[in-house]
Parts: sequence; structure tokens; C-alpha cells
Amino acid sequence: MIEGFATTPGVRLWYWDMGGDGEPLVLCHPASQSCQIWDNQRAAFAEAGYRVIAYSRRGTYRSEVGNDADRGTSAGDLAAMLAFLDVKKAHFLGAAAGGITAMAYAIAHPESVRSLVLAGTIVAPQEEEWRALYDRLGIAGIRQYVSTEFLELGPSYRASNPDGVALFASLEKRAKPNGVFVQPSGVDVTWAAMEKLRTPVLLLTGEADLYAPPPLQRLIAEHLPNRELVTLPEVGHAAYWESPEEFNRIVLEFLRRNPVTPATY
Repeated sequence: MIEGFATTPGVRLWYWDMGGDGEPLVLCHPASQSCQIWDNQRAAFAEAGYRVIAYSRRGTYRSEVGNDADRGTSAGDLAAMLAFLDVKKAHFLGAAAGGITAMAYAIAHPESVRSLVLAGTIVAPQEEEWRALYDRLGIAGIRQYVSTEFLELGPSYRASNPDGVALFASLEKRAKPNGVFVQPSGVDVTWAAMEKLRTPVLLLTGEADLYAPPPLQRLIAEHLPNRELVTLPEVGHAAYWESPEEFNRIVLEFLRRNPVTPATY
């Protein structure tokens, strides 16, 4: 495995790359975490033959914030990092806010995305219908009063795995040394833009997800022409963490149905 800084315009981004000649699979982390959160995925995906790559977005873990006057965009940073690594086409897996970045990148660079896994992500389209549904969830009103692990980990997991909850919380603290860094995606994500996307998309959600519950996922699915929707029972917002074996199995089955032609990556 290689890890270090990807030197991109205006900022250095911390990444790791499992290497190999397999199809590239790029992991985009949630807002509460960093590239360290994928310990349950990187070996499993690499052993399945994929070149697994993950990075930390600006201001997260070891990645720099860059110029305060220019925060860049999350889709632009992802494009610059892939150019640094000479990755031309890949699969993308975005969890939570990482899915917002992955969707924005897919809309801006559809030719570079073979498949897209959106795990517990709200996608954040610029649509009143979506905003009204999300506002009814009431997450914004309680976020400041409860812990991240309460919001992101389902009750079944919190009750049965205290060590896992503690590790998740410790990784969150390590991921945000400078507090929360907010960065625009730089792409207009709309229903119309999503409906033009022909990329295969897997929407993978948890039945107990407070941020991105099944009704929200079904609304998003209506605007993706080439999508699959899977709901995991008793799982919260962090399916990759709460139920990694099932999560990995579903993701790998989806990737195998949508291979990247070797000459294109």
C-alpha cells in the first residue's frame, strides 16, 4: 500500500492506494470521518482484485485546508487527485457526504465513472421537493444536541457493539483536527442532471438511517434511470461500519456486474 500526499492545485490531499492492476475503486468518506474509516473495506475489496483508493477531503485528517480565500470544490479536488494518480476511469463508492461528492463528480465527468455506489447519502439535489422531505426529518434541529455516533450508528449496533461505537467516535475526533470544513461540490446537482446519468448506480441504505432513510432513497431512485436500491434491516447511516460483511458482499456483486474495460483505466 502507498500512502502520502497527492499534490493538487492549491492544496495537498492525503490518500492511500492499495495498488495493483485491478479496476480502480475510489472510496469517498462521510463528513464525520476521513480515509481512515475504510478498514473494513480496503482489504476485502483489494483481495477481490480491485485497486482500492481513498483520500481525505480538504481539512480532514492530514489533508490541508488550502487558501482560505479559495476553498475549491469537492468535485474539483477529486478530479485533481485522480489526475495525480493517473486514474482515467473508475468505480466510485461514496458514503453519506462522500456520496454528494461522488454524484457531483459523476454528473461533471460521466465518461470517467463506470459505476457509482451511494451508501446512505442524501445526494443533496437542488430541488424543493427534496428539501421539503429532508426538512421534515428534523436532523438540522437536533444535530448540535446529540453525538455523531447517535446520529450515524443505528440503535441495534449501538446496543450490541460498544467497542465499535467507541472506535467510530475516536476516528471522528482524529478526522477533524480543524473542526468541520464546509466545501461546495461545484456542480449543479438537479433531478434533470441525474436523469441524464446513464451510469449504473447502487443506492445502499439502512432501514434505521436517520439522515437518509428509505423514503428519501426512494425519491432519489425515481430520478436515476439505471439504479438498484437495497435496504439493510436494522442498519443506520453507516452501513459500511455497522454491517461490513453484508455491505461488502452487496457492493462487490454490483461491481462485478459492471466491470471496467482494462484499456480505459
